[in-house]
Amino acid sequence: MPGSVVRVAHLVSHPIQYFAPLYRELARRPDIDLTVYFYSDATVREFYDVGFGRRVRWDIPLLEGYQARICPSAAMGDIPSGFLGRPHGDIVREVGFGRYDVVWAHGYAHLTTWLVFAAARARGAGLLIRDEQTLLHGRPWYKRAAKQVALRALFSQAWGLYIGEQSRRYFERYGVPPSRLVAARYCVDNRFFQQRALELRAHRADLRAGFGITDDGPVVLFCGKLVEKKQPRLLLEAFERVQRRHRCWLLIAGDGPLRPAAQDLVARRRIPRVLMPGFLNQTDLPAAYTAADIFVLPSALHETWGLVVNEAMNFALPIIVSDKVGCAEDLVRPRWNGLVVSHRDADALADAMTTLVADKDLRRDFGARSLKLVGEYSVEACADGIVAACLAARQGRTALRGGGLA
Repeated sequence: MPGSVVRVAHLVSHPIQYFAPLYRELARRPDIDLTVYFYSDATVREFYDVGFGRRVRWDIPLLEGYQARICPSAAMGDIPSGFLGRPHGDIVREVGFGRYDVVWAHGYAHLTTWLVFAAARARGAGLLIRDEQTLLHGRPWYKRAAKQVALRALFSQAWGLYIGEQSRRYFERYGVPPSRLVAARYCVDNRFFQQRALELRAHRADLRAGFGITDDGPVVLFCGKLVEKKQPRLLLEAFERVQRRHRCWLLIAGDGPLRPAAQDLVARRRIPRVLMPGFLNQTDLPAAYTAADIFVLPSALHETWGLVVNEAMNFALPIIVSDKVGCAEDLVRPRWNGLVVSHRDADALADAMTTLVADKDLRRDFGARSLKLVGEYSVEACADGIVAACLAARQGRTALRGGGLA
């Protein structure tokens, strides 16, 4: 009935540290009754993360504050990868043929999602898809052809929740009309990070010393997995050029298969003032952001967003990203709060770092604008979009069965 609470089932691969605050916010909204279904519960315990190249146990609660459902097929299972894995029959039955008015999936890369959508659609439920994909990265012709067929069929039945401008273009390319696109912009828990920034500000000198920073030189920070797509080698090559002209530091907070190669490069070239503290858990990251003066993310491939940029902006940091970072258009306004450089060009990255390393006032101004801008990318604003889409999807179910919105 119009005006009643919308019953929403959300499908997602596994508990994700960035998503838990959003689910808690949605659980507080009176218009929807949300249940989150995970395809695996691996991340609520210690698990092996391929990108970090090590075992990880997140130090923040991932299942608290909202209604989560871990069906037997998802319990004690690995994080699913690839489309052709065994489908979760119990989730298909419970959600696809269940009581839900709206089924909302994060992505479409699992066979279970397609089966649930088919069953839910057949009984008239509304469908929502939130996805990270962009058009920034080339794909083989056969994948593009397959997407044209499969995604247009899927997207013709669903509402698209786009995380940013690149995501919106992706949905439009594959057939979601603007009338069924709703902003659900990628976000982090701004309130948490800004509170930590306030608490740690007075301890900045001690935090820097704890990382091994021995003077007040500017610190360039990278946070993330040390994998090919993040381009740690390009970052080190660019920093090597910067520090020849300016005394500064590079803090690389992260781990992964390329860490030994990065350490070897630093040693062979004798690049000074490079610090690699390794993996930092969620409650440890604020110390790195507080110690830093500049944040950089030089990724090349499939960096569909880059939520570490959101985090860094909450600490009033100026931002440098490559042109292949999905959030660049949304979060980095060139020469306003940061700089965007070619992902292929170490010299351009070095010039961008030099610009900010050399100018304390510019860093301060850019950082203040970063803090202001990230306020528009809040958990609350994202939840507003998702609730609006859920209400619209329920109301539009009959029209969608007829091939489009009335």
